[in-house]
Amino acid sequence: MDKNDSFKILKNTKYLAYEIIELSYNFPRKDMVVTKSLQKELFNLIRLLNSYIVNKTSTRIKEKYIKDFIVSLSMTDFYLEYYYQNRNISFKKYKDLIDEIIMIRKLAYGVLKNEKELSKI
Repeated sequence: MDKNDSFKILKNTKYLAYEIIELSYNFPRKDMVVTKSLQKELFNLIRLLNSYIVNKTSTRIKEKYIKDFIVSLSMTDFYLEYYYQNRNISFKKYKDLIDEIIMIRKLAYGVLKNEKELSKI
Protein backbone atom coordinates (compact mmCIF):
# COMPACT_ATOMS: atom_id res chain seq x y z
CA MET A 1 0.00 0.00 0.00
CA ASP A 2 1.44 3.36 -0.90
CA LYS A 3 1.16 6.46 1.23
CA ASN A 4 -1.72 7.89 -0.79
CA ASP A 5 -3.91 4.85 -0.08
CA SER A 6 -3.21 4.92 3.64
CA PHE A 7 -3.87 8.65 3.69
CA LYS A 8 -7.16 8.27 1.82
CA ILE A 9 -8.53 5.46 3.98
CA LEU A 10 -7.45 7.26 7.18
CA LYS A 11 -8.89 10.57 5.99
CA ASN A 12 -12.22 8.96 5.06
CA THR A 13 -12.39 7.04 8.33
CA LYS A 14 -11.74 10.17 10.37
CA TYR A 15 -14.43 12.01 8.43
CA LEU A 16 -16.88 9.17 9.11
CA ALA A 17 -16.00 9.18 12.80
CA TYR A 18 -16.49 12.95 13.09
CA GLU A 19 -19.84 12.76 11.30
CA ILE A 20 -21.20 9.93 13.46
CA ILE A 21 -19.93 11.38 16.74
CA GLU A 22 -21.53 14.72 15.90
CA LEU A 23 -24.76 12.90 15.04
CA SER A 24 -24.65 10.81 18.22
CA TYR A 25 -25.11 13.87 20.44
CA ASN A 26 -28.79 13.76 19.46
CA PHE A 27 -29.35 10.08 20.23
CA PRO A 28 -31.71 9.31 23.13
CA ARG A 29 -30.33 8.70 26.60
CA LYS A 30 -32.03 5.32 26.81
CA ASP A 31 -29.62 4.13 24.10
CA MET A 32 -26.54 5.48 25.85
CA VAL A 33 -24.90 2.03 26.04
CA VAL A 34 -25.25 1.56 22.28
CA THR A 35 -24.01 5.09 21.65
CA LYS A 36 -20.92 4.53 23.79
CA SER A 37 -20.25 1.23 22.01
CA LEU A 38 -20.58 2.96 18.64
CA GLN A 39 -18.16 5.71 19.66
CA LYS A 40 -15.72 3.14 21.02
CA GLU A 41 -15.88 1.27 17.72
CA LEU A 42 -15.16 4.47 15.79
CA PHE A 43 -12.08 5.20 17.87
CA ASN A 44 -11.02 1.59 17.40
CA LEU A 45 -11.18 2.08 13.62
CA ILE A 46 -8.68 4.93 13.85
CA ARG A 47 -6.46 2.96 16.23
CA LEU A 48 -6.37 -0.08 13.93
CA LEU A 49 -5.47 2.03 10.91
CA ASN A 50 -2.70 3.80 12.77
CA SER A 51 -1.39 0.43 13.97
CA TYR A 52 -1.39 -0.79 10.38
CA ILE A 53 0.45 2.28 9.11
CA VAL A 54 3.07 2.24 11.86
CA ASN A 55 3.85 -1.49 11.56
CA LYS A 56 6.68 -1.88 9.06
CA THR A 57 7.97 -5.34 9.98
CA SER A 58 5.43 -8.09 9.41
CA THR A 59 2.93 -8.35 6.57
CA ARG A 60 1.03 -11.00 8.53
CA ILE A 61 0.45 -8.57 11.40
CA LYS A 62 -0.48 -5.81 8.95
CA GLU A 63 -3.06 -8.13 7.38
CA LYS A 64 -4.48 -8.83 10.84
CA TYR A 65 -4.91 -5.10 11.52
CA ILE A 66 -6.76 -4.61 8.23
CA LYS A 67 -9.00 -7.64 8.86
CA ASP A 68 -9.79 -6.32 12.35
CA PHE A 69 -10.50 -2.93 10.77
CA ILE A 70 -13.03 -4.51 8.39
CA VAL A 71 -14.76 -6.32 11.28
CA SER A 72 -14.92 -3.10 13.28
CA LEU A 73 -16.32 -1.30 10.24
CA SER A 74 -19.05 -3.95 9.99
CA MET A 75 -19.97 -3.34 13.63
CA THR A 76 -20.24 0.37 12.93
CA ASP A 77 -22.58 -0.50 10.08
CA PHE A 78 -24.68 -2.58 12.49
CA TYR A 79 -24.94 0.25 15.05
CA LEU A 80 -26.07 2.68 12.36
CA GLU A 81 -28.70 0.20 11.18
CA TYR A 82 -29.93 -0.05 14.78
CA TYR A 83 -30.35 3.71 15.03
CA TYR A 84 -32.03 3.89 11.64
CA GLN A 85 -34.55 1.17 12.53
CA ASN A 86 -35.31 2.95 15.80
CA ARG A 87 -35.90 6.15 13.82
CA ASN A 88 -33.06 8.08 15.43
CA ILE A 89 -31.53 8.98 12.07
CA SER A 90 -33.22 9.75 8.78
CA PHE A 91 -32.99 7.52 5.73
CA LYS A 92 -30.97 10.14 3.85
CA LYS A 93 -28.39 10.46 6.62
CA TYR A 94 -28.28 6.68 7.05
CA LYS A 95 -27.74 6.19 3.31
CA ASP A 96 -24.97 8.82 3.22
CA LEU A 97 -23.14 7.18 6.12
CA ILE A 98 -23.55 3.68 4.69
CA ASP A 99 -22.22 4.87 1.33
CA GLU A 100 -19.16 6.23 3.14
CA ILE A 101 -18.72 2.91 4.97
CA ILE A 102 -18.98 1.01 1.67
CA MET A 103 -16.30 3.18 0.11
CA ILE A 104 -14.00 2.71 3.13
CA ARG A 105 -14.65 -1.06 3.05
CA LYS A 106 -13.69 -1.19 -0.64
CA LEU A 107 -10.47 0.66 0.14
CA ALA A 108 -9.75 -1.73 3.01
CA TYR A 109 -10.29 -4.80 0.84
CA GLY A 110 -8.00 -3.26 -1.78
CA VAL A 111 -5.34 -2.74 0.87
CA LEU A 112 -5.78 -6.33 2.09
CA LYS A 113 -5.46 -7.67 -1.46
CA ASN A 114 -2.33 -5.58 -1.97
CA GLU A 115 -0.79 -6.90 1.27
CA LYS A 116 -1.47 -10.50 0.24
CA GLU A 117 0.18 -9.90 -3.15
CA LEU A 118 3.19 -8.31 -1.48
CA SER A 119 3.57 -11.22 0.94
CA LYS A 120 3.78 -13.67 -2.00
CA ILE A 121 6.80 -11.90 -3.44
